[in-house]
Amino acid sequence: MTRTSDLKQIRQMLSAGHVTVPDSATGYHRALYARCPKDGHRSSVHRIDRSGVAITRVVFRCPVCSGQFDVPPENMLLR
Repeated sequence: MTRTSDLKQIRQMLSAGHVTVPDSATGYHRALYARCPKDGHRSSVHRIDRSGVAITRVVFRCPVCSGQFDVPPENMLLR
């Protein structure tokens, strides 16, 4: 998938209250992640904030430095 379609899918996921989505071709669930601003490592979702069903904030945690950070959907990725 291209970055533009991933961003669109990420926005849809967040509005629906999901942090994973199944890939229609493989059935594998793709999960949100972000790159740590300190060291660039892939960081998984650690905590979410909701407003009703929609996710309004995603906090990621780096597995290397243990730092917690949040990023806008434009900086989120799908693995």
